[in-house]
This record gives sequence, C-alpha cells and structure tokens, in this order.
Amino acid sequence: MTGTKRAGFAGLAIAALLLTGAMDATAQSADGMKGYLIDAFERAKAWDISLAEAIPDSAMDWAPNADVRGFAAQIVHTANNGFIAMPLFGEDAPAFGDEAELVADRAALIAAVTNAYDFLIGKLETMDGTSLGDEVDFFGRTMTRGRVALFALEHAMWTRGQLVPYLHAHGVAVPAQRLF
Repeated sequence: MTGTKRAGFAGLAIAALLLTGAMDATAQSADGMKGYLIDAFERAKAWDISLAEAIPDSAMDWAPNADVRGFAAQIVHTANNGFIAMPLFGEDAPAFGDEAELVADRAALIAAVTNAYDFLIGKLETMDGTSLGDEVDFFGRTMTRGRVALFALEHAMWTRGQLVPYLHAHGVAVPAQRLF
C-alpha cells in the first residue's frame, strides 16, 4: 500500500471510529434519558404515595375552598399526569378509576396511583430510547416524546406542590422530597 493509500485508509478508519463513537454517544444519550425518566417517574410514584399516606383520613377530601380540588383529588390528578404522556406510546391511557371511590378509600387511592405509575414506567422500559426524539402531537402542539414526558413530570411537580398547604393546614409535616 502506498503512503497516499495508507493515509486515505487511515483517514477513513478514523472517520468510521468517530462516527461509530458519535452513534454510540447518541444511543447512550437516548438510553440515559430513558433511564432518567424511569427513575423520575419511580420517585414521583413514591412521593405521591407518601403524600397519600401522610394526610389524616378526615382530610382526604378537604380543600381550602370550593373552587379547588380536595387533597385526594389532587393526588389523583398528579398520578394522572403520567397518563398525559400517553402520546409517548401512541395510545390512549387506561381507565384510572372512579375518583369518588378513590377519594373515599386511601388503599384504593394508593393502588390506583401505583397502577398508573407502573403502567407508564412499564411502557418506558419497553420503548427504544431513541424514540424519545420522535415528534408527536401533544394538545395541538408538535413536540418530542421526551419533552412530553418532561412536561408530565413538570406538571405533576406543580400539582404536588399545591398539596403542601393542605398538609400544613392539618398539622402534617410534608414528606421528604424524593431526590434519589
């Protein structure tokens, strides 16, 4: 092989290695995002359950005024936020449960919260991480599946934050945030 051919071959080999590395980095990045989302939804589930366990039975349906949801209804709404991420999977969310029943029964509420998050987490576990970059329609807007999942987490956090005054109004300490 001549010097020019060797240099050309070496250049192609280096380019192939760099391209393979870039492709691996993209796959690792997608898998990293998928792993982050699974972990984040696991922590959200644990936090919602700890909130549902913290409030006294007498305050399950308490609301600061008639214009807002009661405590348990807020928990239902928070867990349902995961279902707004269903465009991630191109399907409709399963039925969550009868809200009136869930408000009246803490065990049913916790079971529904667990089932909702487990359904979503199970779907995330089986999806290809690179599909998080695919665009979907979300309430009339085009965004990536990854952004839809982050939106669901963001909205759940916002809703969950509204529960702090509910707990304080009943003398209950807010359960620790689930950071890890």
